[in-house]
Amino acid sequence: MLKESTVKQRFEMIEEFLPEIVQMIRKDLRQEHLKQDKEFLNAHFSGKNPNKLSVDELVQGYAPLLCEGGEEYWDFFADRWLRRHTEMYYFFEEKLREYDENFTELEILEASFAKQLASEAKAMFGAQNAYIFAVFNEVVFPKEIYDEMLAKARVKDEVVEEIKVGENPEVRHQREQRNLQSKFEKKLLGLQKLYDRDVSALKKQVAALQRKLAARDE
Repeated sequence: MLKESTVKQRFEMIEEFLPEIVQMIRKDLRQEHLKQDKEFLNAHFSGKNPNKLSVDELVQGYAPLLCEGGEEYWDFFADRWLRRHTEMYYFFEEKLREYDENFTELEILEASFAKQLASEAKAMFGAQNAYIFAVFNEVVFPKEIYDEMLAKARVKDEVVEEIKVGENPEVRHQREQRNLQSKFEKKLLGLQKLYDRDVSALKKQVAALQRKLAARDE
């Protein structure tokens, strides 16, 4: 569904969740983008102190630009949000790689696999996070799966850790520690995968630029 989509189309899919996304990356917006781009700050926020901008003000300032298909802003939002959910990146990449080693070349996921993947992601990370991740990362779910994910994302949910009745407190503590360690490890692995992806994309861009320069010099 998202293979050939535009930034504007993708933004429309998650526009209603923009306040939650901004809440998550507000520090990056205030301390990176707005501090580095004074011209943008003056144009869209009347030169206000970035650190004092509320989530609502940030939403109102960036939403029109994202709606217009501003790829630069979309990439910033997606990158910073994904950096805070690297364990999700690890989960999705592992599942997709098991499904097809060349998963980045897929046009669309087979319905039964897509449904199972979406269900597992919801159970592990919550419906809203699973949906936002899928859109930001352009997971090629069929439209009907995206529609189901959106409906569930609109319902507030929590990822609740299973509590075993009668479990020894020490055993429970050890299990919780293992779960925390596993989550931390997956976040690090996901961060490494994101880094590898970014490096690969940069190499391709450099190679393309070199080809253009070589062709121009001929």
